[in-house]
Amino acid sequence: MKKLCVLALSLIALPVLADNNNGFFLGLGGSSLKDYQDGIDNVSRIRAVEVLGGYKYNNALGIELRLGSGKTTGTSTSYVDASGVVQSGSLERELGSYQSIYYRPELVNDEAKLYALLGYTHLATTGKTLDSNGALVRSVDGSASGYSYGLGVGFVINEHFNINIEYKNISEEVSNKPNFASVNVDYRF
Repeated sequence: MKKLCVLALSLIALPVLADNNNGFFLGLGGSSLKDYQDGIDNVSRIRAVEVLGGYKYNNALGIELRLGSGKTTGTSTSYVDASGVVQSGSLERELGSYQSIYYRPELVNDEAKLYALLGYTHLATTGKTLDSNGALVRSVDGSASGYSYGLGVGFVINEHFNINIEYKNISEEVSNKPNFASVNVDYRF
């Protein structure tokens, strides 16, 4: 009878092990950005890596800090000049670095977490416009700060690890729609 009670209590406790919903966490991820800022569909995606960390008090209260850095350059085969005319040549954009802070509420069940990211991001960018001969037309270094938001779904691997898939806007100043797809893994302490 004792063994049966222990087995029953163990089965009841399994969802508790899967719910790593509070405490500190650290993570690492990769992101891909499709850049539409100039109205031209850039053929290359800008890729970035990010380190994240935060604290979850419960489902409704959590804060997260992310630090990211661009790793590839987005390019297109044409660009829009100052008068709004599409020109042949190339436009190259790089995402330098970004820092984000998020409020992260979650809806949790035994298999997955659905969460929102609501926060603020500061980022640095670089852009170069080259004509059809490869000569530099214009170079711009810039930075932007603005509201950042997104949605994600996380899957509990075990009591410490989660894998998360996200779709977010890193700054309203860069684009007016979510434009950053990410995959990250976090470790809950």
